[in-house]
Amino acid sequence: VMRFLDFARPLALERTSADIRAVVDRALAAVKTQYSQAVVTVERAYAAALPQVPIDESLCEQVFQNLALNAYEAMEPDGGSLRVEIAPAQRDTGRGVEVTFRDSGPGIPPELRQQIFNPFFTTKKDGVGLGLSVVSKIVDEHHGSLRVESQPGQGACFHVFLPVEAASEAGASASAH
Repeated sequence: VMRFLDFARPLALERTSADIRAVVDRALAAVKTQYSQAVVTVERAYAAALPQVPIDESLCEQVFQNLALNAYEAMEPDGGSLRVEIAPAQRDTGRGVEVTFRDSGPGIPPELRQQIFNPFFTTKKDGVGLGLSVVSKIVDEHHGSLRVESQPGQGACFHVFLPVEAASEAGASASAH
């Protein structure tokens, strides 16, 4: 019930300028603690010069925890590898940072890729289907983007783009030019 209420409640972002590496590392540490028996190798590839990102750290940590949890669960029981990349990125909406989670699990069948972000859709026997819906909602609230790539049998790759400028700042600077 709490997870449903969290999903249904409008988000009130408390943005602060943050080092995205620290937020991702906290999320990875929390999942590693939760899955201490898992045989998962986490490989980090973080760009050296990353801009500060105006985010709600708590909500973004939840995004990265959910993505890491899904990766760990997808690789059960045999384990595997999770590669997390963070790099500066450019989109039509402006510049930002892209965080990529790439696992070596079984992948996502093509017919399920559009459904995985829908509330209550799950392929897990004990899941409630809110994890990726919450991820999508939080990324949308940050005016970012989320996309998934997957080849069956070759893992899944989630790309989270977060803009460096908050939407109101981007609009103000665009109109000032």
